[in-house]
Amino acid sequence: MVELYLTTEVSYQELAITVGINNPSIITKWVNDYRIAGPDALRPKKKGRKPKVAKPKKNTAPQTEKEKADAEYLRQLEEENLRLRIENAYLKELRRLRLEDEAKNGKRG
Repeated sequence: MVELYLTTEVSYQELAITVGINNPSIITKWVNDYRIAGPDALRPKKKGRKPKVAKPKKNTAPQTEKEKADAEYLRQLEEENLRLRIENAYLKELRRLRLEDEAKNGKRG
């Protein structure tokens, strides 16, 4: 939803209507949270108390060196993908602001 807002030039109201959300201010909150803290701000947070007895963790570590290398490569690709998405959203916002500024200066002069 946030990426859709940042990549298109639609208003919160139009986006809410398109997606079927009754309250466009929730999209505003998501976009502001995303701009402040990045995509981690949009992840769901755990609710409730922590269990008193910790459950034993499953061993999900890769078994072979090839699996370890593949997992590391995948992690690097995911990080790069996230970085590029953030950079792309930033550049689009910068372009939008520049065009807004040019439109304001064009009207004055």
